Amino acid sequence: MKVTAAGQYLGYSLQQLRLCHHLFKAPDGDTVSLEYLDDVAVHRSDGTILLEQDKSALTGNPAADRSEELWKAFANWGDLCSSGSIDPAKTDFRLYVTPAKTGALVGQLHSALTPAMVSDALAKIKKLVDPKKPDIGCAPQVTRFLNVGDDVCRLIIQRFQLITEVDAVENVREFVRAGIPSNALDELTSAAIGIARDRVDKLIREGKPPIISAAKFRRQFHTFSERSNLTNMLPSTAPQPTEGAISAVVATAPTFVRQLQAINASHDMLVTAVSDYLRSTADKVHWADEGLIIEDSLSDFDDQLVRQHKIVRDEIEDTQANVDEPGRGRALYRRCAATTLPLDGRTLPSHFVAGAFNDLADLRRVGWHPLYQTLFPLE
Repeated sequence: MKVTAAGQYLGYSLQQLRLCHHLFKAPDGDTVSLEYLDDVAVHRSDGTILLEQDKSALTGNPAADRSEELWKAFANWGDLCSSGSIDPAKTDFRLYVTPAKTGALVGQLHSALTPAMVSDALAKIKKLVDPKKPDIGCAPQVTRFLNVGDDVCRLIIQRFQLITEVDAVENVREFVRAGIPSNALDELTSAAIGIARDRVDKLIREGKPPIISAAKFRRQFHTFSERSNLTNMLPSTAPQPTEGAISAVVATAPTFVRQLQAINASHDMLVTAVSDYLRSTADKVHWADEGLIIEDSLSDFDDQLVRQHKIVRDEIEDTQANVDEPGRGRALYRRCAATTLPLDGRTLPSHFVAGAFNDLADLRRVGWHPLYQTLFPLE
């Protein structure tokens, strides 16, 4: 289902923020999906569903009486009902708007609980369509909604709810905040949203429905929090690169890719290396921009990696002299990529060190083939 792009928060979309919020809030046994039935949907263990359309009001008002976004949401809900995808009698319909905006008619829809109130609201909706101008403004979307029939329209109105908030991030922070030092709150909030997003991305790549167990998500976040020692881990906000992005890098054949090709790196090794490189590069920019690290620390970190490379290379040359050159190079790369080092005393995401090594390989400060300095001379 197509949705309108929302404002960005902590580097994530509004839909991803709401996904994380519902994963924290939903009871055990419930699952939450992203852009499956709706922007976000909560699939409750009792068989009922919450459908939520998430709208950014950074510009305009998606809750205004004649908002095309508002009536597209209602039309989409109507289509789901008429197609049999959902049962309107067992579904709650929610419009979430941030920053807080509202409108007279949407407020009336929110409050319409009795049959008389619902009928009055439906009558006002019908007046939005001018028979002489059926294709103007919101009219086509309103018509789509009305075409599902009064009975379905009434059920949707009766079960509709408007939620408006000033700060969409706070609804995630509130679940992270308990027992967390204030200086770690934003980092762990960002990490929580990232975990939710990455789980959805993984399911999509595997061709599975993007539906996540709330209980499993909370266990994963709890494990992450303990492992990262709360304040000690630099959180990555860099998404997993797409196959297309990785293929594009390989096609341009930067030096670090050619270095790996020189040691006959497998397809999986090459794909992982490019992904690590792209994510670590994005992390460096984000951490520096957010003041999470001192930029000079990256130079010191690179120097440590160069030293580690020399130590491991010398060891492999001594102990694996009977292995061919590409084989020694692959062994060197694997050992270096598995290196564990902190940055400014803080734990790093698993992809970062490998990505940083590939950055250094791109600059020819390190290399994998025993003859890399000859194969890839400095220009």
